[in-house]
Amino acid sequence: MGSYLAIYKLSFSRFPLFLSTPALLAQILLAACLLILNSPSTQADESESTDKLLSKQRLLFKEVNKDLERGSTVSFAEHHDLLKTYPLYAYLQYTLISRDLKLDKQGAVDYFLDNFADVPAAKTLRKHWLQNLYKKQHWQQFITYYRPDIASTGLQCQYQYAHYKSGRQDESLAAALSLWTAGQSQPSECDPLFKLLIDNQAITESVAWRRYTRAVLNHEFQLANYIADFFVTDAYKNRAKIYLATDRDPSRVGDYANLNEHADATLELIEHSIAQLALQHPLEAMKHWARYRQSHPFDDSAQARLLPHLVKGLYQQNHGDIALSYLSDNITLADTKLLEWQLRNSLRDNDWLGLRRLIAMLPEPIRTEERWRYWQARVLLMTGSDAESADQAKTIFRELSRFRSYYGFLSSDRVGNSYRMADRPLMLKTADINALAKQPALQRIQELFYHGENLSARREWYTLTKDFEQNQWLVAAQLAHEQKWHQLAILAMANAQYWDDIDIRFPLPYREDFEKQAASVDLPLHLLFAISRQESAFAVDVTSPAGARGLMQLMPPTAKQVAKKHKIAYDSPQLLFDSSTNIALGSHYYKDMMLRFGGNRILATASYNAGPHRVDSWRKATAGKLPYDVWIELIPFSETRQYVQNVLTYSVIFAHHLEQNQPILSPLEKQQLL
Repeated sequence: MGSYLAIYKLSFSRFPLFLSTPALLAQILLAACLLILNSPSTQADESESTDKLLSKQRLLFKEVNKDLERGSTVSFAEHHDLLKTYPLYAYLQYTLISRDLKLDKQGAVDYFLDNFADVPAAKTLRKHWLQNLYKKQHWQQFITYYRPDIASTGLQCQYQYAHYKSGRQDESLAAALSLWTAGQSQPSECDPLFKLLIDNQAITESVAWRRYTRAVLNHEFQLANYIADFFVTDAYKNRAKIYLATDRDPSRVGDYANLNEHADATLELIEHSIAQLALQHPLEAMKHWARYRQSHPFDDSAQARLLPHLVKGLYQQNHGDIALSYLSDNITLADTKLLEWQLRNSLRDNDWLGLRRLIAMLPEPIRTEERWRYWQARVLLMTGSDAESADQAKTIFRELSRFRSYYGFLSSDRVGNSYRMADRPLMLKTADINALAKQPALQRIQELFYHGENLSARREWYTLTKDFEQNQWLVAAQLAHEQKWHQLAILAMANAQYWDDIDIRFPLPYREDFEKQAASVDLPLHLLFAISRQESAFAVDVTSPAGARGLMQLMPPTAKQVAKKHKIAYDSPQLLFDSSTNIALGSHYYKDMMLRFGGNRILATASYNAGPHRVDSWRKATAGKLPYDVWIELIPFSETRQYVQNVLTYSVIFAHHLEQNQPILSPLEKQQLL
């Protein structure tokens, strides 16, 4: 109050001669008010008031949401006006409407869908509403509320059924046929629609044939037997028998008279059968394929699809020279996976000359990739004894040492160069970041994370960003980083394909816990950060499809064993979502792997991902004869191979981030044959 009075008095003392002018007096008072509103003390008061309001709304949200989930609306009615400005108000409305969703709530549903269409819960509410309408046979309303962008296969079937019941039979049956001809069993929601097809005799033999062939090629034999009942003529019955017999015995692809048609189904069967035949009889498969390429309209895309089957089949049946020659003849059609498979095949056979020929055959865009450049340099060292070959290899290693990558760091060590971090922090406009932060979806995300509703927060994020372009992704990455939403920030940088901001891509969260455990188990801090970055991108609450949980992605049985061995408090898999517990268990488990494999980080890291027993079997197969880089390249699981390369690379980056200078591999790790 004192500041208001002081400004009021000041305005009169400065303009004593003009107080009799009402208009000017009004201007002076307006200016005084503006000074008050823009004064630092006023802004601070407003900020404090806003913070207090937000804190109150957060507490009320928890209380009211629990009441709504129990079915009580008293607290919601009491605090409605205060909560209406809270970012998560839509979620209260959703709980209120969805808890007991009956047809008399149409007005409430319409209100939610109209006012909160950008909230992911709107799609969920619409789906539940559609199910209610379908059960009550409100066909026209179902059609009105249906949206293709939320439709599963089952919902699509229900939509077409509603169309049929609303009088649009021909259109519905035509769409139903498209759904019916899928090559796999469809959900039970489709049964009423498919019954309409049968009742209307809409499933002709030609329609049934389309689904039959797809079912057979997908090895859905029970479904194929069901479809075969629709064949009534001998012609279709015989075709079905031949089709099924050829799929089950691929050598029948050599019965050319049975497969002389040029229909799509026949072409698909020929290609499918040759791919299967190539596994056991690749030379026979090559002969049949050469014949069919002359007699049937197969294009280069079919050759590209079959090439891996033929090449791998030839190698597996000890026809390596033929395989390499065949690959050479079709090198422009080979995909990256096949070429990398061939690379590993040559390394496994210690065939450096064969690898040299393979690299020389590669198309230029592939040959200049880091992986192939690295192995080209290694080939030069292994196959050339002259100074020129050594100089060429060093030149390649020097060029690769410019990159912040697995092959870049290995190359740097080869020529004694320092690692290049190429750190280029984002330089974004504050206004752009603030504009994104003010979007309602971002405010909801912030509040959802505050309440621990991380899954809902990520759904909001994915909905908001699904159509983002590169610059928007960069702004989103910066904002997520500032909010410590590390997983979202890392993924945003990947979507933007911007790799050079180390602070955002390699943050240091939960540092106190990591430092504590690094000291406890005597492991490098940067290594623990690298594992967690690879495992979860620092998302504390994530669960993998296999069931691994938390920051360092531990399976509950493994966590239980580690906890018992090291006397770590652990009585529930839910504790794996606690950062301190997860880091403690993960650090001790990794240390166990280090001890088991003599301190070798290559083997310990591979075992952390794939399990120690698999690593034991891989070591047994290689019999301690391979240098470190060859062994890593030959890891049978592509996921584990990439995992090891990433963790080793990330450990260097985190060491730099922590102002340490650590090599990607120690001298002992490089010297040990695996």
